[in-house]
Amino acid sequence: MKALLRLLAAILPVMALAAGTAESTGPADLADLLRQAETSSPAIRAAEARFAAALRAPSQAQSPPDPEISLSYLNDGVSSFTLGESEFSTLSITWTQEQPYPGKLRGAGDVAQLDSERLARDLERARLQVAAGVKSAYADLYRLDATRVILDETRGFLETLAQGARRRYEVGEGIQESVLKAQTEILRLEADIARVEQDRRAAEIRLNAAIGRAAGLPIGPATLLPEAALAGSEQEIADAAVAASPEVAALEAAARREQAALRLARLDLKPDFIWSASYQNRDGLDPMVMGSFGLRLPLHRERKQAQAVAQKEAELQAARHDLAEIQVRTRAAALEMVSRVRRAERLLVLFGQGVVPQARSTLESARASYGVGRIAFLDVLNDLTALFGARVELLTQEADHLQALAALEPLLARELIRVPPAGSAGGTHDPLR
Repeated sequence: MKALLRLLAAILPVMALAAGTAESTGPADLADLLRQAETSSPAIRAAEARFAAALRAPSQAQSPPDPEISLSYLNDGVSSFTLGESEFSTLSITWTQEQPYPGKLRGAGDVAQLDSERLARDLERARLQVAAGVKSAYADLYRLDATRVILDETRGFLETLAQGARRRYEVGEGIQESVLKAQTEILRLEADIARVEQDRRAAEIRLNAAIGRAAGLPIGPATLLPEAALAGSEQEIADAAVAASPEVAALEAAARREQAALRLARLDLKPDFIWSASYQNRDGLDPMVMGSFGLRLPLHRERKQAQAVAQKEAELQAARHDLAEIQVRTRAAALEMVSRVRRAERLLVLFGQGVVPQARSTLESARASYGVGRIAFLDVLNDLTALFGARVELLTQEADHLQALAALEPLLARELIRVPPAGSAGGTHDPLR
């Protein structure tokens, strides 16, 4: 009994704090949490900034090199200024322009454009992954909050049983073992409640992190799960994931970018052109003009340009292998998540329509039989434990079903979980069943 009192003294303050937090915080609204994540997530903000920066690159890459303008003075002798006196003295202004080989500027623009396309896919992927993280963390929160409800309900049932066992023992109709077993199970439930409270705090921290806000902000109870469904065969969904995944699309753009970079590297084997024009003033004497044309020759091509071509060829091969690898991984991930969804759906039917109702009926029958002395207290306790385990397993499968669908959404680039608008009462699954 002293051990029980010490454990209760340690647990009750945690429970009181949790109860106070729950009372001061309204129910968690998944639609509102997703809206906050969209506006607050650092991952999304960073991807948006990178994409915005990449949109500025194509026009820069396609623009010709900036011209050079220079002013020079040529004097005849060193003893005095001879401009206007000597025909060799000039004050010149020169304009020099480099002109890349035809196709280089367009090729550089193609590379930059494909960079921005890749980053656009990265932004889409970031949004989908953040939303999936929020939904998955919310499902964990729902499971833990509903488990806490079941624990409280089971504890109340046990306390009633314990009181009945004590009365029977006091009048000589029962045995002390029944009282002790009931007290032991109550202690175990208190320990489970403490664990659930700590797990809920951890889930709350994960959800805040997924949203992109301070970890200490309280989140109210998650009382409803949104509706979710998955249509199509495993192979159809896997094919759709490979075709629609933003991650696959980003690596496809990366491969095209490397192809464009290889074409540009091959163009760098060609010389660039340089022209200049100069006007020379002689201060009273007839002015002079001059024009020139030159080439920037790739004289070190074997050490520079040819090596750059070889580098880009290797990078293109790497990009193609990366694309093949992500296609394989995406297909495997989609098949794994579909299998997880189907398993959860099957178990939800078995537990929701079979195991839980039957376990509840069994417990009610056992309770009635115990009341008239037809069965032992331990039989009732075993039936209560079976019902508790079945209800918790049902919650686990509900959460796992939603989490598997949330993991599929970034692969399919479409919504599988229908989240009701913020403030609505839409949703399914009653944790008290």
